Amino acid sequence: MFGYLRYLTGDVIVTRSFLPTVSAVSAVAAAALLLTGCGGGSGGSDKIDQSDATTTSAAAPTTTASATPSDTVKRPSTVLPKDLTMTFDWPKTGDTTKDAVLNDAEQYIRGYNRAAAAHNLKDPAYQFYSRDQGLTYAQAQIKANISGNWAPMGDDRYYGDKLKVVGSGSVTLSYCRNQTKAYSKNFTSGKVNITTPSDSDYVLYNVLFTKDAVSNGVWQASHVVVVERATQCKQ
Repeated sequence: MFGYLRYLTGDVIVTRSFLPTVSAVSAVAAAALLLTGCGGGSGGSDKIDQSDATTTSAAAPTTTASATPSDTVKRPSTVLPKDLTMTFDWPKTGDTTKDAVLNDAEQYIRGYNRAAAAHNLKDPAYQFYSRDQGLTYAQAQIKANISGNWAPMGDDRYYGDKLKVVGSGSVTLSYCRNQTKAYSKNFTSGKVNITTPSDSDYVLYNVLFTKDAVSNGVWQASHVVVVERATQCKQ
């Protein structure tokens, strides 16, 4: 699941954090991201294996299009399984750039949850909408579901978006997540792990989106900072 994965070990529900280590190179980006958030600190960090991470160009995939009306880019499908619903309560702003970022942010989240649900690290959607540490982060979440034999399901809600243009071709987006009705299911048996709502269900994300240089305006998640137990996101 995005941000962290909850799964069962015996009769104990365990929360594991999969926050990539912030390198010296990305420290400036992380600082810029946190300025857009609502406060709070991360719940810890784990080093992520970089062996599967590559910088992905948005020009490569040419599968099913899910473009915005003014967008002619061929985009991979981000259709989710029937038992996984993702709600994005961030209406259009009327600003072309900001609306494009919001659209591609939604597709990034859908894409990597789609891959996690299918246990498919080769799904093109999440790769299409990410690069650098943003790609590594998404891969880590997918791998966590695969290794735990879990898949996301239920109703996942995203809201409270705040955007800031921080440079030419760079935009930060912070947003909240409410996963009180989002769960994990055993990938093999389909048995659902129903968890009791708690502060752990609220997560704050700060994401740096970078405009891909070789595509027609696709915005890729290039750095992700996660704040777990984000009670400021409660509504």
